Amino acid sequence: MPKWSMEEKAQGAIEYLLIIGAAIVVVVVVIVALTGTMTAGKQQGTQGNIDYNKQVSDLNKLRKF
Repeated sequence: MPKWSMEEKAQGAIEYLLIIGAAIVVVVVVIVALTGTMTAGKQQGTQGNIDYNKQVSDLNKLRKF
């Protein structure tokens, strides 16, 4: 059975913590990207509804003549 030195254990622990930290950073970046995409899509959908309602209103005004 090999004897592990304290330096090897410390190096293993630091590598493990770095991997966990990198995974957390990736998850945060993905969440931020998805949130931004969904917000932009929602705003675009709302603007589309406003444009549609304005066009329908304009057509109804023309029909009254």
